[in-house]
Parts: sequence; structure tokens; C-alpha cells
Amino acid sequence: MLAGEHIVRKEMGYTNKEFMRLLPKAVGQTDLQIHDNEIHVHEGDGLLRIQIGDESERRLGNFRLPLLPVSLIFTGFSKPQIESALDRFWRAYQKGGG
Repeated sequence: MLAGEHIVRKEMGYTNKEFMRLLPKAVGQTDLQIHDNEIHVHEGDGLLRIQIGDESERRLGNFRLPLLPVSLIFTGFSKPQIESALDRFWRAYQKGGG
């Protein structure tokens, strides 16, 4: 069963440049269509649109951390396809630790 449109919004701790560097790994493709602050990724009959907001920073005392609002808009994906794509996406952007 295919879903209509599924939207995931997240504030990510990356600069725009860092985000774009990791993007091919995150979406599993290197052939992306970039239109200003929106990226289109076609996967089968589905379309993933990634909208990137304005880069800012979060301040915690003397620390300044990058903050990038990102929306992932899935159209024509099944629930398992969305879950798989999100798992790959979050793993690509997971920062070290632990």
C-alpha cells in the first residue's frame, strides 16, 4: 500500500555545506536534482523532496552549534520504504560518540 505524502521535519546539527557533503550517502544515490534549497531524489515511482531551511546556530553558553532545519517529504512510498529510507538517512548523519 502506497502512502500519499509523508513529511518528517528535523533540526539537524550541521552546516549546509556539511549536510550537502553527506547527502549522497544518506539517500543512496549520487545523482540528485538540486533546485535552490530543495533536493529531489527519485526512487522507483516515489519522490523524496528534501527542503533545507536557513542555517542558523544554537548557543549553549560559549558553545555555538550549527542548526539546519530539514524537511523530508515522501510521495508515492510505502510505509516500509519510508522506514528504510529514514533509517539510511539518519545513519548517514549520525555523529560519533558513545
